[in-house]
Amino acid sequence: MQLWHPLQLIPGGLTHWLVLGLLVAISLGLALKTNHRSLKTPGKAPWGILSLEFAGNEEKASAIIASWQKTGASNNALTSLYWDNFFLVVYSTTIALGCMMAADSLHAPGTLEYNLAILLAWAQWLAAVLDRTENFALEKMLRGAVKSPWPQIAWWCAVPKFIIISAGLGYVAIAFILWLVALLKT
Repeated sequence: MQLWHPLQLIPGGLTHWLVLGLLVAISLGLALKTNHRSLKTPGKAPWGILSLEFAGNEEKASAIIASWQKTGASNNALTSLYWDNFFLVVYSTTIALGCMMAADSLHAPGTLEYNLAILLAWAQWLAAVLDRTENFALEKMLRGAVKSPWPQIAWWCAVPKFIIISAGLGYVAIAFILWLVALLKT
């Protein structure tokens, strides 16, 4: 049995590379919109919005948000989340396309390895759903509801999201390196 992914509807070859390049460019642009330096506060939020994603409890989340309110950066956190809602669609699709392209170049269709790579491509959209759920929890906290279950929901969404994204990026990076090595050998 061979698994299928909707991104396989994109014609292969040069078209794949052009679409991937466009998605990477849009992802980078949106990533810049989500990264506010003012959200990095010493001691409380050294990683900006990521610090709030991984706070995990009311005490840490409250301290992070208070540090942003003290510096006037809390509106920047909401702006960051606004742009992240677009970013999550684009980055997840970019990584999914990369996984699909890697599967096509490394494995024969229908093999276990190929199907696992296609599952990893699907998982990127699961990461986007986790990211959106996490954003909802972060928005609740930023708007004043720094209480359970919001810090815990953000944490429980952030951890698997980053695992899935890391697995996808790692697979694509390995495939790209193997492709480059093969290209240099010819």
